[in-house]
Amino acid sequence: MSDRSLLSTNARPWRTWHTSRSWLAAAMVAALAACASVQPGANNASAPAAVQSADGPLAVPPNLVALTQPEGQTRLLTAANKQSYWALAQYFETQKNQAYCSVASSVMALNALGIRRPESTLYPDFPYFSQEDFFRNVDPQVATAARVSREGMTLDQLSTVLSGFPVDVKKYHAGDLSISQFRDLIRSTTAQSYRFALLNFHRVEIGEEGGGHWSPVAAYDAASDSALVLDVARYKYPAVWVPIAQLYASSQAVDNVSGLSRGVVVVSKRGN
Repeated sequence: MSDRSLLSTNARPWRTWHTSRSWLAAAMVAALAACASVQPGANNASAPAAVQSADGPLAVPPNLVALTQPEGQTRLLTAANKQSYWALAQYFETQKNQAYCSVASSVMALNALGIRRPESTLYPDFPYFSQEDFFRNVDPQVATAARVSREGMTLDQLSTVLSGFPVDVKKYHAGDLSISQFRDLIRSTTAQSYRFALLNFHRVEIGEEGGGHWSPVAAYDAASDSALVLDVARYKYPAVWVPIAQLYASSQAVDNVSGLSRGVVVVSKRGN
């Protein structure tokens, strides 16, 4: 067999794998697009930054790239650091009220980690981490469902709450990190399928409307130096790629409750 024939023969399995992988990626993006709060084509340079549309969602600011857009999909498919996305996407959900962003982000991560799940009120026959049961075993001195429904949670609060679950938790106030350290943290975490970055940021610094917010970060694209934020307020904004410099600035914003900078809580399987 000639070298040319050998190359052709060996290439077919790779093309089959590559085509299968690309198809899977496209299918996952399509699934998220179906849940997104803007229609494809809404993100363009002429779009106003956060204009209320007839059906409720806000327009994506022109400095951000929605995952539903071709460019957003290309970034996901070509990014080297996206293992967190595959694990989180299948558990992607919307926060049950406007203050439950920390809770929605947490249950996404807990389910994606593949750890033992508790009994579920919503699904009696299937153990599952849910927003409804999240505070079942949380110390009420730290946080309660009623209080969080009104106020949300600070970086330190969520870190303490998650430490009560069978996971390892590390918190990082952005004020203690340089932008290089922040980038490295996002890059290294999104390269893993057993470690997830929950970002506490301020929307205004990335051009969105609103205040403090929580959402998981699922991927990092080196070419554009941007990170993919899976926004759990899907009634408001879709998943978007945010430039790291702006994401860093948004996480440095001071939380009025704690008086400290916002930042990142990293949740992982114990021993990882």
